[in-house]
Amino acid sequence: MPDLLLVGAGHTHLHLIAQAGDLMTAGYRVRVLAPRHFDYSGLASATAAGSVPPDAGRIDVRALARRHDVELVEDTLSGLDLLGRCATTAGGARLEYDVVSLNLGSVASAPGMEVADEVLRVKPLTDLATLDARLAERPGATVNVVGGGSTGIELAAHLAVRPGVGHVRLLEAGLEVGIDLPPRARRRMVRLLTRRGVEVRVDAAVRAVTVDDVRLDGGDALPHDLALLATGLVAPLLVAELGLGDADGIPVTATLQHVDHPDIYAVGDCAHFTPRPLPRIGVHGVRQGPVLLASLLARAADEPLPTYAPQDRALAVLDLGAGAGLAVRDRLWWYGGSALRLKRWIDRRWLARYR
Repeated sequence: MPDLLLVGAGHTHLHLIAQAGDLMTAGYRVRVLAPRHFDYSGLASATAAGSVPPDAGRIDVRALARRHDVELVEDTLSGLDLLGRCATTAGGARLEYDVVSLNLGSVASAPGMEVADEVLRVKPLTDLATLDARLAERPGATVNVVGGGSTGIELAAHLAVRPGVGHVRLLEAGLEVGIDLPPRARRRMVRLLTRRGVEVRVDAAVRAVTVDDVRLDGGDALPHDLALLATGLVAPLLVAELGLGDADGIPVTATLQHVDHPDIYAVGDCAHFTPRPLPRIGVHGVRQGPVLLASLLARAADEPLPTYAPQDRALAVLDLGAGAGLAVRDRLWWYGGSALRLKRWIDRRWLARYR
């Protein structure tokens, strides 16, 4: 029986765990190396700000694995012997494999910035999950959100309506926040934030984020009780430490295999899809699940491997708190309660598959 090791329990690997019976029928021994819980990124801003219960987006990976007779090693990856085909865990265990798939997620980058260890980053989500408790300890807190993309807008909008938060600042190095949104939707977001009392500052290049303030290139220091780093996402440092890639991710072909190691797959945010750049959004991790499953089944049957063909347009819905949402697909968008209700329906349906 070939050993299949799934490292990480992200969107893609959750699908494989749920379909593990097909993999076992094809001859694989399936093991998962991952922490006990998976936190769904689609509800991260809402849970972090306390708008929904902290476990609203949490999946019990142990229970899912047990239900499908999959062995779960509750640990994290620390090393990979490419020649010996053996993974080492942080706890010192050694796991041999014939095929390994990496679903390691991403982390918030800090290009050109000095960032104190105490500063919260939007990813990994285990870091962001402590925001609600930290805010509860600091009534009337001033919060600086560094990064004016969609995630920064979501967090600033939520924090602005959270009881007990004193002042929210959204800092963007570019000339506009929400640069990935359609122009009119971008202006709509600025009006919403302004109406909620958020101080939006653009052309605010950040040099350092300390425990006490954000320091701009121009010399200004903006004090805070808490800071959130919501800048762009990169692959975890572990990717480079393993010798498999760099901050762009693990380079994979359209078959989701490493360009130099066909026994290694990489999916989701940690992968660098070489046929064309992909944004680090959950939809790709979700849609790569069936492709990876089909690829492993084809591999076992010695058949041609399928390829991942990303769609050109994907629906994204921002949760803005206070019952409001912004749905965007390409240049089309709408704002309001119906957008958020659509998001909640999508989230509940996806989470229900794995609970």
